[in-house]
Amino acid sequence: MKSIASGVALGLALASCHSNKPAQSAESSEGTTPSSKSANAAEPDQSGSSALDGPAGGTPSTPRSDKASIDDDTEKKDAPCSGASITDLLASLSQASCEVAPNAPAPPEAPTKDTLEVRINADSTIAPGGAAKVTVVFRNKSKGDLPLDFTVDPDPHFAFELSTPKGVRVDKPAGNEPSLPSEAADNEAVEPHTARVTLASNGTATAVLPWQAVKYKWASPEKAKGALAGHGYPREPAGPLPKGKYTLRVITPLVHIEEGSEHELSQPHVSIEVTGSPASDSAAATPSGSSKKGSKAPTAAPTSAKKKH
Repeated sequence: MKSIASGVALGLALASCHSNKPAQSAESSEGTTPSSKSANAAEPDQSGSSALDGPAGGTPSTPRSDKASIDDDTEKKDAPCSGASITDLLASLSQASCEVAPNAPAPPEAPTKDTLEVRINADSTIAPGGAAKVTVVFRNKSKGDLPLDFTVDPDPHFAFELSTPKGVRVDKPAGNEPSLPSEAADNEAVEPHTARVTLASNGTATAVLPWQAVKYKWASPEKAKGALAGHGYPREPAGPLPKGKYTLRVITPLVHIEEGSEHELSQPHVSIEVTGSPASDSAAATPSGSSKKGSKAPTAAPTSAKKKH
């Protein structure tokens, strides 16, 4: 009996030992991929978190999406120097990449009214002291590429002139232009450069400029200390314009062109009417068209982005 019991016990022990081997093999298999199982287990939690915070998709897709967004933003910051549609002309002209060499010749054929059309659009009516957007569009009417040159010193400078329908200027400060303070003589002189954009056939370049219906006075001597050399004595707002009909002319930095005495290409104009209730004093006191370093702040275009090298 003892031998029989011993045989049974030995048989059970062998069976138990044999049955444990597959379990160890499975454990060994699981042990080779703990990170995979851990990652797979984490994805549903992360996806659930994404579903609460934003679109689902989990972390694996998020870095790729972020990288694409960064690349897209970088590309958007690079304004073109040529093409069929230049939507932000100020940004293009403000880039060093669009500047031509100082000794570079002008284009062989200067733009004329037969090859270039310049349109200006603005709000037809504006409240006294109110702000408006003035849009200038340059369109290539020729069948080939059309290079356009602009002066930058140090930025593309678009100025405004406001007159009555009979041609009487109403935006100039009263009295003669003062002399700049002696401190302004120490300011660094800016050497003008030429920036060039090239429009494809029927292509356009657009500049959006801020303008306010305000009168001006000569700036204080303290503010004039920061004036740029060659830009004259700076001005500052002096209250809202009176109601009435006016002609608004934009003095663009477009150069190397052929045009008539009306300057239809470099100085387009549009009719506007100042009417309605005056805008708030705070709006009239800070024109959105101020420029850098106090150089004719009221007439300058918006300060553009710094040049990209």
